[in-house]
Amino acid sequence: MAFFPVRRHWLALLGTTVVLTGCAHFSDSDAPPASMEIARGPAGLDFYTPPSPLPEGHHGDLIRARALDNNAALPSAAQNWLTLYRSTDLDGNAIAVSGTVAIPKGTPPEGGWPVISWTHGTTGIADRCAPSRNDDDYPARGYVDLMNETVDQWVRRGYAVVKTDYQGLGTPGVHPYLVGEAEARSAIDMVRAARQLTPDLSRDWLVMGHSQGGQAALYTAYLGPIYATELNLTGAIAISPASHLSAQIQYALTHPEIRSNPYGALMLVGITAATPKVDLSTLLTEEGRKRIKQVDERCVGEMRGEDGWTLTVGELSDLEADWQPLIQAVASLEDTENLRPSVPLLILQSDDDKAVLKPLTDKMVARYQSLGLDVEYRTYHIENQDPAYTSHQITVPVSRPAAMVWAQRHLPAGR
Repeated sequence: MAFFPVRRHWLALLGTTVVLTGCAHFSDSDAPPASMEIARGPAGLDFYTPPSPLPEGHHGDLIRARALDNNAALPSAAQNWLTLYRSTDLDGNAIAVSGTVAIPKGTPPEGGWPVISWTHGTTGIADRCAPSRNDDDYPARGYVDLMNETVDQWVRRGYAVVKTDYQGLGTPGVHPYLVGEAEARSAIDMVRAARQLTPDLSRDWLVMGHSQGGQAALYTAYLGPIYATELNLTGAIAISPASHLSAQIQYALTHPEIRSNPYGALMLVGITAATPKVDLSTLLTEEGRKRIKQVDERCVGEMRGEDGWTLTVGELSDLEADWQPLIQAVASLEDTENLRPSVPLLILQSDDDKAVLKPLTDKMVARYQSLGLDVEYRTYHIENQDPAYTSHQITVPVSRPAAMVWAQRHLPAGR
């Protein structure tokens, strides 16, 4: 998602970026047990509070699960589960992450149901914004319902769909919004936990996501083969993926008259949660420090409006402050164009997307192609869309047929 409102003419500001080449090292990548006794979690929101200390184990171990009975459940599934599982933060500390598992109806094929790990787009960073909490009064219900309608079609085709909430979203800690490696760890460990929940899931899987989740899918495409060697990641589908975020910050700081938006607030809090040496309070004006507190309580749609994140960049940001440490952290942890994934990629983009601009995605894809990556790129001109949704959001259902054709080549459906 766009950090600050951006303009197409600034693309010339983007320079050469650095390719990530496999600097991660993990010590607990042993395969999870094929079966285990499942602890049933408590009712209500107490489910999201992990036991302290966490049970001994590895990243991807299932902590507990219970039947999912809210609007996060996918109707075509034979079983829907709410899960809490182990993962690791960027410092290697064990954490608990929540997510859901949808298992198809019928008899699984030989080797188990193929798995799709869905990485969701921006809902917010407050715990109440976690997609697994989707119910009648869920603040981001419109967006999450639309995504669930689409991924439910994949369950109907015979894919098990697992959906992480991401680190710190629903569970303790601050969600490191748009920090790609944190998102990827949550998405990968969600697959490992789901395979402990049922023996009917294959070791073969795809990652697929939208917007923030499109960025997460590309980071997962890079990290998956390293982080969980017992699994077989066959490809990644990235829909409207966020990219060039550090350049967007630099542009905004040199154009303080432009209007800011909620995604900027989410991104600032998310990146500083992952880089504690950067003091966010020193980068904001008094009004900025006041407004940034909204992210702890509100989901993204609630941050718009009369008292929302509607002032200019200059009114919220201290333009005399030293922004370089934060910009460098964003380039290192969030700039998707810096990646070098080792699995096939499908990237899908609307040509009139106002949240993730097509020229940014074009530039990212061109870089991937110059590196010789296996990448297929499809763009869409979307007309007569539902007025309740933006072109950015509608790209997900519109692109589903092409995504299913591509997926059938790289991870055949279970039926």
